Amino acid sequence: MRIFLFLFFSVFLFSCAQPQTQLPEYSTTITEKEKEIQNQMFADSWLNAYLPFSEMGIDILFSASEFCLEEDRIYSLGMNLANEFSAYENIRKEINKTLSLGKKLKVISVGKKTPAFKAGIKVGDEILEINGKNIIQGEKAYQSYINLIENDYAKTYKLKILRNDQFLNINIKSEQRCRFNFIVDLDNNTFNAFADGNNMVFSLRMVKWLIKKETNAAIVFAHELGHNANRHIADKMQNASTGALLGLLIGIYVGLPNDMMEIGQNIGASAYSIDYENEADYLMMYILAKSGYDLSQTIDFWRSFALEVPNSIYSEGGSHPSTAERYVRMESAIKEINDKINRGDKLIPTYKSE
Repeated sequence: MRIFLFLFFSVFLFSCAQPQTQLPEYSTTITEKEKEIQNQMFADSWLNAYLPFSEMGIDILFSASEFCLEEDRIYSLGMNLANEFSAYENIRKEINKTLSLGKKLKVISVGKKTPAFKAGIKVGDEILEINGKNIIQGEKAYQSYINLIENDYAKTYKLKILRNDQFLNINIKSEQRCRFNFIVDLDNNTFNAFADGNNMVFSLRMVKWLIKKETNAAIVFAHELGHNANRHIADKMQNASTGALLGLLIGIYVGLPNDMMEIGQNIGASAYSIDYENEADYLMMYILAKSGYDLSQTIDFWRSFALEVPNSIYSEGGSHPSTAERYVRMESAIKEINDKINRGDKLIPTYKSE
């Protein structure tokens, strides 16, 4: 059989049409070096998008803490730390080279509204000790740092840092922020962002587009934070479970339990999907106002988004409202917020009466 297959493919390849030109000499060694160059370029493009996005995101998490439930708030210092084990594995070597990362934890970004920034922490500082306790170096360094920070209450910490060749002691008092984390993945093809109840995940392609204008980046970040802050993912899971149960009961009656359970689950999961998106947009505007953004600079976002994703102009009946609807709703939210500011009212969203 193997001999037959070999002969078959040999005859097949010999019979196929072939390119006619004599290609120049090709070097696999130079090609491997070019791969390294391109991978470094890609790693740096991710880093150039991630670093400013992370500074903005950290600030919003602190500024918007009151919009998160009590159980979704933690106390934090507001530093983004990394060492040679932190980056995505396929660009780790390149990131480590660009940021000069080693075994010690290094500050790679810090928001301007965070306790760390207020205390004088700078990008490039290496964190050595917290309250006299050494931070373990190497693969477990970040977990070692986390173990030394109390998330449940405000506390002053004495940090020993290395800045260039100088050892410094800096005191920082933790402050409250929303507990959710954020991730910029390596997907440079998909224009997407989503919340999963614990994280906000953004595709690299989207972040590259957003970060050209910080207000645009803040809009999408605040939108996904709005989903997590109002527990939309938990609601959708509950709706899906309810739909599955109802579908199962109907399925038992008609003799198709599995099929009807799946249909019911899908219907439940998509229930109120557009309403949840509109609510996240509404919360987004309050988060932006609380974070100090000029709301008048936000109004053209949905028009810009529509140019990038033209199908969103006509998305009625899908999982998201159309960009036209979102534009008009944004105008209404801005008016509501400005009216509250002018009246001296507390800047909180308007919730339905019980």
